[in-house]
Amino acid sequence: MKWIAGALLLLNLLAGAYSFWSQSQSGAQAVAYSPVNAEKIVLLSARLENGAMPASPRSDGQASGEPICVEWRGLGEADLERARQAIKSLAAQRVLSAEELPVDRMYWVIFPPLPSEAASQVKLKEFIALKVKDPFIIKDGNWKHGISFGLYSTEDTARRYMRELEGKGVSGLRLETKPRQGTAYYYLVRSEDAATLRDLDDIRQSLPATTLTRVACKK
Repeated sequence: MKWIAGALLLLNLLAGAYSFWSQSQSGAQAVAYSPVNAEKIVLLSARLENGAMPASPRSDGQASGEPICVEWRGLGEADLERARQAIKSLAAQRVLSAEELPVDRMYWVIFPPLPSEAASQVKLKEFIALKVKDPFIIKDGNWKHGISFGLYSTEDTARRYMRELEGKGVSGLRLETKPRQGTAYYYLVRSEDAATLRDLDDIRQSLPATTLTRVACKK
């Protein structure tokens, strides 16, 4: 009889152990499948339904949205061609804009081109009647059939003369620039991607006599 009682006791112990193991497994599964930060998921879903997308983090290589402008100066005649090709190559891979600008320039006061030589002659006579000094018709180039009022060495001088002409009744004038003869050139490069300009600086280092300087972007 003792062995029967011992067997029953063993069976009870095994049954209790199995019950404890089963409950612990159920609890583990409940933990494994319980939602983490459930309240945040609800809030995020509400934001998406309202059309508010969460902002994704920006990496260093992404465009900042704000344009950055740099001037590449110190370019000799041979350097200019190398810089031109380097910028073209970089522009084929990245988003940027570049202008080749004269270091020394003249300021040109003009009246924009008219449809024909005859129309220019009529307008020239109007200006002479206003006692404007020495205007002449532009014969060729992009401003052909326009009327020139002279080239000036500084912008201030040119604008001062424009105000004088406007005081005489001349309207519709424009101020343009022309390269001074023999001038060197530089590049004004603009991009919204800082990584693009870092790549440009890497290229510039092959021309150590040149400089790359950040400047304010003109709107």
